[in-house]
Amino acid sequence: MTAGSKKIQGLSAGVLLAALAAIGCGGSGHRADETLTADFRYAPCWWQSSICLPDDRQKTLVGDDGSLLYDYTRNARVSFGPYADFIIRIQAGIQSRTEWAGQQLYSARVPLVRTFKRAGALEITEEVFALAPPLAWAGPDSFCLGTDIHGLPIYGPPRNDLLVIGYRNTGDEPVTFTTHLAVESIHRAERSGAGRFRVGEATEIITAAPVMTFRNWNNRAIVELEPVRLAPGDTALRCFAVARGRTLPQVDSLVADPFSLRSQAVSYWEGIDLPYGRITVPDSTVQAVLESSIRNIYQAREIRNGLPAFQVGPSVYRGLWVVDGSFLLEAVTFLGREAEARSGIAYLLGFQRPDGSFMLMDGHWKETGIVLWAVTRHARLTGDRQWLEGVWPVVERGFAAIAAMRRQASTDPAAPNYGLIPAGFSDGGLSGSYPEYTNIYWSLAGMKAAAEAARWLGRQEQAGSWQAEYDDFLAGFREAAERDVRTDSHGNRYVPIQMVENDKIPPQKAQWAFLHAVFPGKVFEPEDPILQGNLEMLAAVEREGLVLDTGWLKDGLWNYFASFYAHALLWTGDGRKAARTLYAFANHASPTLVWREEQKPVGEGQAMVGDMPHNWASAEFVRLVRHLLVIERGGELHLFEGLPAEWAGPGLVTRLDGVVTEFGKVSLELRVAEDGRSAGLTFDPPERTPPDKVVLHLDGWSGREGVLELANTGRQTVRIELAR
Repeated sequence: MTAGSKKIQGLSAGVLLAALAAIGCGGSGHRADETLTADFRYAPCWWQSSICLPDDRQKTLVGDDGSLLYDYTRNARVSFGPYADFIIRIQAGIQSRTEWAGQQLYSARVPLVRTFKRAGALEITEEVFALAPPLAWAGPDSFCLGTDIHGLPIYGPPRNDLLVIGYRNTGDEPVTFTTHLAVESIHRAERSGAGRFRVGEATEIITAAPVMTFRNWNNRAIVELEPVRLAPGDTALRCFAVARGRTLPQVDSLVADPFSLRSQAVSYWEGIDLPYGRITVPDSTVQAVLESSIRNIYQAREIRNGLPAFQVGPSVYRGLWVVDGSFLLEAVTFLGREAEARSGIAYLLGFQRPDGSFMLMDGHWKETGIVLWAVTRHARLTGDRQWLEGVWPVVERGFAAIAAMRRQASTDPAAPNYGLIPAGFSDGGLSGSYPEYTNIYWSLAGMKAAAEAARWLGRQEQAGSWQAEYDDFLAGFREAAERDVRTDSHGNRYVPIQMVENDKIPPQKAQWAFLHAVFPGKVFEPEDPILQGNLEMLAAVEREGLVLDTGWLKDGLWNYFASFYAHALLWTGDGRKAARTLYAFANHASPTLVWREEQKPVGEGQAMVGDMPHNWASAEFVRLVRHLLVIERGGELHLFEGLPAEWAGPGLVTRLDGVVTEFGKVSLELRVAEDGRSAGLTFDPPERTPPDKVVLHLDGWSGREGVLELANTGRQTVRIELAR
């Protein structure tokens, strides 16, 4: 049973324990084979999941041990949690030792986190969820909910979270236990009334169960409830509410009977208007990860200055990041949320500097090129020339800013980056400022996108001028790249990221921007020796289906680098390996269907890097599934280049419903016959701008080779004979 493939129905005092094998650091990875299976075999050692509401400013997290984590800050005086700093950590337990047995969600769409434990014959299920919708509240919006990445306070309305614990005695003898709640915080916990305990100014813990003892120290407090004696087969229930806010409506009467609140929360999540249903795949676990990715994107999002800010995560990366955010915006556009994406772009464009550049991180010269791509890509996806004309001055100033950067880098003919981009910050595993290629790759991609957009708008003179600037830039890059080519230990010729020779840097380190230059940047032709050499270099250091040591964690795995890699493979014609990489990507998620940014391979340590849930990863999963099924290649629309063969089994269905492309919205259904000998494809081409060609790929999934060309207008039904 996987976290996404089975819904756990109904919490009651008769607790259900999952038949979920513990996944941890000591396990051994499964042998890689040709059968694609999503089973979370490479889950991180420790994970955390979000239970907050969409656009919620209160980013409640739940650790894999069931602990509630509040008020992340980089300035905490005490760290409560293995990998991040939280001002408050709350965890339930009993007086005897318990063993962790697993964790999963109610469903991919409903973030009720269930943690399973055992203590001898006593089975324990802890479920945590946010009250949804929040209780009615009319107070001022002045509650501080933590700090952003710059250490500035974040304010928002208060809310309640519930922790509901079920116990069942599965043995033949009576069991007596005492439930306790451990509270760790920089604030001293104090009694605030019967069954009530305040932690700091705006957090209160409430229980309706009789409290036996309360003990507190400087940074730790223990609330012990009255002991419970369970006869064989008997069950018991304990419930705590965590009220967050100075003037929050009380939930006392509901804590004693949480089932109505739970049902209300489930109904809220199952009925909420999120862009589900646009992509349906026949692998239930991949579908669950896809839907969890969508939900987590909206949980991390916030409304800033009246506009949606698509943020990367709830703690370390809580804020706007130009690279990450641009791909988040593309992902939600694919799912039919064009208006939301446009508002997100409006928020992004508000950060343009007077010189026309975008640079939220010092030395991140590449951000200007990324914004040029994001703006023009959105215009092409929506087909909105008028909107693009309205923001065209932003594009012009951005292009001019990149040209100015080139002039800035042209003062010393002896410099390795002469005529390219000034020394800057690579990111993705390489710190410092030096002549390097990530800023060049994205600046090239941005210039190329802008020149093509100018041509699309009919600005031929400007397009010609910009194309000449781009061609000169590209020629300068190629000359420098040929100078800097090296050979790895496997005999592959590759271009390192740093221009200044440094043999201590692995060849694959920080190659993320190279992959982006392949796709979506389209800077290289598929047969380009630079492209081929770099891909072969990356393939030589794969581990667990991903590329090892590409980011900040030494000898670690940057999980959503998988998508960058898979997109490059797909773009160069290796759809089968791109599909395998999708599954490797999924298998590095936690059983609660989210990713840590970076982690160690299984059995090689507990070190981790970055936020969790990490929603650039969520966006990349959406993007990769979409592109495996439908991808634009210039004026052509290509179908099923990366369709996994496993999705073409008897009776299986793959469906797109109004997925946005540069030509308009695409709908299709591939339904395999019950005998597995044929498949029927129903295809509705995009109507806004019919593509020059619609190409259906048969390789890799049908047992046949080659392509079929479909009509570019009108609904079509095609029968495809499958060879097995």
